[in-house]
Amino acid sequence: QLELLDRIQPVAPAPRAEVTTGKPAMSAAPPRTVAPPPSVESGVRVQKVRYWSNPSYTRIVLDLSGKAEFVANVLGSSSDGSQGYRLYVDLKKTRPGTGVPGEIKISDGLLKQVRTGYSGGKTRVVLDLNSLGDYKVFALGNPNRVVIDIRGDQTATAKSSPPASRGSGPASGQDDIARLLKPGASPTKPLPGNTKKNGIPVIVVDAGHGGKDPGAIGKGGTYEKTVVLALAKKLRKELKKIMKCEVILTRDRDVFLDLAERTAIANKHSADIFISIHANATKSRKPYGIETYFLNLAKEDKAAELAAKENGTSLQEVSNLEAILFDLMANSKINESSRLAAAVQLSLVQNMKKKYSYIKDLGVRQGPFYVLLGATMPSVLVETAFISNPREEKRLMNATYQTRAAAAIAAGIKAYAQQMNLVASR
Repeated sequence: QLELLDRIQPVAPAPRAEVTTGKPAMSAAPPRTVAPPPSVESGVRVQKVRYWSNPSYTRIVLDLSGKAEFVANVLGSSSDGSQGYRLYVDLKKTRPGTGVPGEIKISDGLLKQVRTGYSGGKTRVVLDLNSLGDYKVFALGNPNRVVIDIRGDQTATAKSSPPASRGSGPASGQDDIARLLKPGASPTKPLPGNTKKNGIPVIVVDAGHGGKDPGAIGKGGTYEKTVVLALAKKLRKELKKIMKCEVILTRDRDVFLDLAERTAIANKHSADIFISIHANATKSRKPYGIETYFLNLAKEDKAAELAAKENGTSLQEVSNLEAILFDLMANSKINESSRLAAAVQLSLVQNMKKKYSYIKDLGVRQGPFYVLLGATMPSVLVETAFISNPREEKRLMNATYQTRAAAAIAAGIKAYAQQMNLVASR
C-alpha cells in the first residue's frame, strides 16, 4: 500500500506556504506541499469530515485533533471520460478517527463522493469530482482544521462518469487511490439545495455566535448571540419588505455554527450578498459607535484585535491567517465588499442619528475574519453597537432599536443592490 501511495504522490520538500490553489491539469501535476504553523503535533487524528455541496460549489472541512502538514494535488480526468477529476489531500502523521467513514456518497452533480484511507503514517482524503474549475486548500486553527473549497467547471457538460463501486474505483488496477482506501461508510445529511430562482437575488444573513458561544457579554448580562439573532430576524423581515429577494438565515435559533459553515451556507446557496451581524465589545465601557468590516489584511491593531475576538483566536493566529490571505482573497470580491460595507455603514449611521443621540460613525474598516473567509460574493461584518457600553447595551436589548437598526441595514443593502443592478431601482 505504501508503494501505491508513493507512486501517485512523491513527497517533495515543504516550501513555506499556507495555502494551495490551482487549476486542474489533464495528468497528475507536481504535488504542492503545504507547511503548517509551527509545533506540528504527532499522532493527530482526523476527527470528522464535513461538507456543504451543490452542483457548482463544494466546501469540505477536515476537523483535526491537532496541527498537521498536508499535501494537495489533482489527478486529471481520463481522455475517454471513464475517470473524472480526483483532488486528494495527504495529511502527514495522522490517522482517521473511529467515527470517520471510509466513503461518503454525495452525487450532487459536482462531487461524487469523499473517500478516506490510511497508509504509511498518512491519511489520504480523496474527492471524486465530475468537473473542476479551481480549488483552494488551507489550514485554520482553534480548532484545527483543513478547508477544501472547490468550484466546478461551468463549461463542463452535465454528463458524469458511471458511479464508482463503494470504495473500489472504476475498475481493478485503474485507480491506485481506490486500492489504498477502505470501503464502508455512512453518508452525512447535506444542507438543502440552492434556492435561487427566477433571477431573484439571494441574501444570506448571519447572526454571529450562538449555542455554546455567547459572544460578548454586556455589563448587564446581555448576550451578544441573543441580540444579534433578534436583529437578524428583523433584518430578514425588512429585506423581504423592501426588496424582491430570497433571504436565508444561517441560524434562526440559539444553536452553535462553525465559522466555516456560515460561509459555506452562503456559497452553497450561490448568494449575491452575505452579511454577518455582531455587537462590538472592549474592556473599557466608554467606547461606542457603529463600524462595518470587509475581508482584508488588518490595517491597524484595533482591527486585528476585533478579528481575534470574532474568530475566537489569539492575535498570533490572526497574524498567521493574514499570511495566507493574499492567495485566498483572489476571488473574494474585495471591491464589491468595500462598496457594500460603505452603503450599509452610511445608511446605518444616518438613519440611527435621526432617532438617537450619541451615534458615532467609526467608519468602514478591513480585517481578517474567519466568517468572511472563502465567501464568493460581496460580504461584510457589521458591528451594530458596543454591548460593552451600558447605553448601547440597553439599546441593543430594545425591540424598537433592533427594528430601526434592521431597517437601516436593509436600506443600505438595497442601495448597494441598486448600484450593482442586482434589483430594480423602483
